[in-house]
Amino acid sequence: MGAKRSLGQNFLQNTGIAEKIIDFADLMPHDRVLEIGPGRGILTRALARQSAHVTAVEKDDQLFEELARTFKDSGHVTIIHGDILECDLADFIRPGIKIVANLPYNIASRLIVNLTGYARQIVSAVFMVQMEVAGRICAHVGQKDYSALSVLVSSAFTPIPGFIVGPNNFIPKPKVNSQVIKLISKGVTMAQEDARLFRKVVFAAFNQRRKMLKNSLMCLEGIDRESVHEFVRDACIDPAKRPQDLTPEDYLRLSRFYRHYEIS
Repeated sequence: MGAKRSLGQNFLQNTGIAEKIIDFADLMPHDRVLEIGPGRGILTRALARQSAHVTAVEKDDQLFEELARTFKDSGHVTIIHGDILECDLADFIRPGIKIVANLPYNIASRLIVNLTGYARQIVSAVFMVQMEVAGRICAHVGQKDYSALSVLVSSAFTPIPGFIVGPNNFIPKPKVNSQVIKLISKGVTMAQEDARLFRKVVFAAFNQRRKMLKNSLMCLEGIDRESVHEFVRDACIDPAKRPQDLTPEDYLRLSRFYRHYEIS
């Protein structure tokens, strides 16, 4: 079966890479694992040998049918047919879960941000993503790749960069390198309203990352030229700083003070 570009499919074909991913994930025989986008099942088989139970969520109709046939007699592999971006993550994420996946490029950033809302239940997540995305996730304050994605992910997880995987390990070959990363949960999940405000402030700031905060945050609802100085200084932050100079903790303080200015 050929890969579908619309689904961002690049199938891992190197079993050695699958085993390296398993080692990097530090799986134990009692672990329960969620896999996203199992594709042809090369990683699923490795996960099944190493853990107590694997739940694999596959969107593609044909791949789901093939996987369901392959693992129908397995007592510890469950294949779910669905789009992980449309599923209720609470159906799959239970306390103590580990996540391991070769993520389709076109859903990686959005999915990982969604998972920050479940960090309290997740022990760790190991993902293979486009190397550029890995760089942004793992970047630290002040670095070139530091971005909204860096801030949002590091508010809930400690990112650890792993090994690089070249295009020859996939069918079809992608045009870029991939990289495996590990996200270790900080065990903290924001309240839904706090998370909404946090994301709103972070995205507003980085939408104009070359501007100073006193200008980039002007696009926030309820903020004008006078109030932007007030609310940024209330958070003990210099309005002349630029978005890449602020830590995730700085953005959290900003979002808390912004609560008083947002128009309901």
